Amino acid sequence: MLIDRDNPKHMQVEQRLWNEQILWIASVRPEGRPHLVPVWYLWDGEAFYIFSQSKAQKIANLRRNPRVTLALNTSPEGEEVAIIEGQAKLLPRPEWPDILQAYQDKYGDQIKAFGWTMETMAADYSLLIRVTPHKLLAW
Repeated sequence: MLIDRDNPKHMQVEQRLWNEQILWIASVRPEGRPHLVPVWYLWDGEAFYIFSQSKAQKIANLRRNPRVTLALNTSPEGEEVAIIEGQAKLLPRPEWPDILQAYQDKYGDQIKAFGWTMETMAADYSLLIRVTPHKLLAW
């Protein structure tokens, strides 16, 4: 995704990507109907990382069609729109160590509140999705 550093809206979205807790991911069901769910995520400046349970609908959808749309929540007035189009890929476990630590740093309190450790969370959410963004729509 190209963040236009001269566009104040793009800069605002980039700041939100580093700080917000929830992102919405939309994938496409086999019959073409969208599937939309909120997820925890990491943003590293180039890609998004999302853990998922292996039997989740989004995983079945991504195995057939890797195109996704991501969105941040809007303000209560419906402003601060951020929609990101991209391509998803499932990553093998050897690519996870840095991601696990970053998830621990960002979501440690929530992980603990659910009664998980990082290891048990990664066991329950055993697939890692990387989304490479291609387009940002912001207003």
